[in-house]
This record gives sequence, C-alpha cells and structure tokens, in this order.
Amino acid sequence: MDLRDRIGLHGSYFLGMAGIGFTLPYLPAYLGQEGLSDRAIGILSMLAAVAGLAQFPVGLWSDRLGRRKPFLVASLVVVAASTWFLRDAHGLVWIGITVLFFAENGIGRSIVESLAGAEAAAVAPEGKVGEALGSLRSWKPIGIVLMTLFGGWMAENAGGIKSILLPLFAVQCLAVVASLLIRERKGVESSKPLGRVGTVDEPGKRRISRDLGLWTFAVAMVLYHAANAPGGVYLGLYLQRDLHAPARMLSYAFAVSMVAWMIVVRPAGRLADRWGRKPLLVLGWTVMTIRLALVAMIGSPWLIVANQALDGLGNGLFAVLAAAWVTDRLADPRRSGEAQVIVGSCLVLGSAIGPAVAGFVVEAVGYRGLFWGLAGVGLVATAIVVVFVPETLKTHREVLEGGTVDPMPLTSDLSTTP
Repeated sequence: MDLRDRIGLHGSYFLGMAGIGFTLPYLPAYLGQEGLSDRAIGILSMLAAVAGLAQFPVGLWSDRLGRRKPFLVASLVVVAASTWFLRDAHGLVWIGITVLFFAENGIGRSIVESLAGAEAAAVAPEGKVGEALGSLRSWKPIGIVLMTLFGGWMAENAGGIKSILLPLFAVQCLAVVASLLIRERKGVESSKPLGRVGTVDEPGKRRISRDLGLWTFAVAMVLYHAANAPGGVYLGLYLQRDLHAPARMLSYAFAVSMVAWMIVVRPAGRLADRWGRKPLLVLGWTVMTIRLALVAMIGSPWLIVANQALDGLGNGLFAVLAAAWVTDRLADPRRSGEAQVIVGSCLVLGSAIGPAVAGFVVEAVGYRGLFWGLAGVGLVATAIVVVFVPETLKTHREVLEGGTVDPMPLTSDLSTTP
C-alpha cells in the first residue's frame, strides 16, 4: 500500500470512527434532552445494532464486484448526512431514523468498520494480515479519545452537547474526502483462490453453512459481545448509583479503556502473525471475563476505573485477532469483505442481545449480580474458544506457499510452528 492509499484508507477510517467519541459519552444524554425516555433510548440502541447487520449483504456484494471503495465512500457520506440531520431532528420517529445511520454500531459505521478492515486485509503483504489490521484499527481509539476531549470542551464552552454536532459534521466530511484518495487496482488481490479449508463446492468457494468451526467461532464472538456490551452500558450507572462516584469518573473510565486499546492493538497484530491467532484469542476472551468478574468484586470507584485497562486490552485483541482468524479461515483474499462482515455481524448481534437481556436481569439481581452473570457468559465463551476453536495461522502460511491443505479439525491446537 503506497502513501496515498494509506492516507486514504487510514485517514477515512480515523475520521469516520472519531464520531464514536460523540456517540458513546454524549449521544444518550442528547437523546434524553430531546425528550426520549431511558427505555426508548435503550430500544433505539438495540435497533441501531440490529440495523448494522446490513453490513453483511454489502460485504458480500463488494466481494462479488471486487470493489470496496464505492461502498466505503457511500457509507461515509451516509454518516456525514446523518450527523447533519441529527442537529434538527425532533420526535421519536425522525430522531430514531437518523440514529440508525449515525450510531456506533448503526448502518453507516458498521459498514465502514468492516470494509476498511477488508481493504486492509486484502492488500496486506503475505503473512502480515494481523499487522495490517492492527495498524488500521489503532486509529480508532485515537480518533475516539480526541473527539471525546474536544466534545467535552465544546459542551462546556460553546452551548451544550448539540454544539458538538456541527464540527463533527465537518470531521465526517473530511472522512469522505480522504476516502476518495483510495485507488482500487486490478490485480491487488490474487487472481485465484489461495486454497481451501473446510467443505467446498468448487475451488475458492467455502460453503459456510457446512463449516462447523466457523459457526462455533461465530457463537464465541456473539457471546463475547453479549457479555461485554452490557458492561459498558451499566458500568457508569453502577459507579454513580451504587458506588456514588463523581461524574468525572465516567470520562476517566472511558479514557483508560481507550488508551489500553491504543497500546495493545498494533503489537497484537504483529504477535498474531508470529505466534498464531489462538493464543491471543484465548487471552482476549479470558481478559474480558476477568474484567467483568473484577467489576462485580471491587468496591472502589478508582479501582474500577483502573480495571478498565482490561476492557481496552480485551477489545483491542478482539478487534485484530477475530478478523485475522476469519480471514485465514476463508482462505481467499477475494473474500476479505465477507470475512470482515462475519465478524462485524457477530459484534452487532451480541451488542443487541446483551443489553436487551441485561435490562431485565439487572432489575432482579442488581448491578453486582448482573456483572457476575456477565462474567459467567464470558467464561462459557472462553471455554468455547479454548476447546473448539482451532489455530489458523499455520494453515494460512501453507496456503500462501501453495501447499495442500486438509480440512481443519474442530479441535484445540495451540501449535503455531509452520
């Protein structure tokens, strides 16, 4: 990838994802100011996550056409437009429609997340898919933190939360401009499939419905986010209502998580290319589970803020390793879009299911009981990864070298020696 393409891809991803720095800390408060109830905000968040499943057919379509730039540009235009219309949207229906395209896991950003990752994986040098994904994903927390800090300053000095939307619109427009710099070339991806792992009908076409290993990993990914997503939603309420923490603790907890994500994501990609995917996958799932259990046990707000470093570590590992594993599993660079939307669809599905169920559970067992339950879900997900999810790096290297690949067994294999 030359400098122009790197600026286009990484720049558009950085600027597009920076908007999450508004959606995470400020969007619920803004919707509340517009008269939406807590229940309506929760339902709207769930609907936005479900709408994010639109990335799946878009990813398949981009693979079929062999082009991702048009979809990436169009999605960024949608994000920018939704930012503009949110400023003047009123009423549940119009605000709801806008949020479906604007939200963190909504239609616009979910497509950007998946197709940017697909493009990075497709043009990555041989044996460096993890490093390429780590390099791209490292820009996400940087943009989020910068936008959050800027948004906090704007909210305090320029007229409240709504004042953030106009400069955010400008940032999203710059993302569109950056995406136009990307040049799609014929021949960047292999003209023939790299190989086959699993059941196929013809070379280069894996029948996903028969790939038990892939489905098992998909279950583990959905459970990961079903456990992790409510932890983000209810952590602030737990800090404020049960532990009586000051409001500034919420921004501290968010910042600690994002900093940890920034630190881990690049080395995670390099180590995954060297050591294998599975050891770091197991580490990511384990860290997520431990973090939730510690929240349930800790009684100090400051210790919970420090514990958020584990949240950033787990999410950073997931962002790189899950995408690299599925890319390896499909074993065809022409299907990198499909690989990324599988991961993204599991993310939004888990992010929709988890908070929806947790909303009922927390009323019965309280915040501590909820976090213990989420840790239990995380433990089940970790066990699935340990026992049933195989290593894929060795297979990926054999395919690149032109060797014959036997179907991967649905067993645990920690060996990463090529």
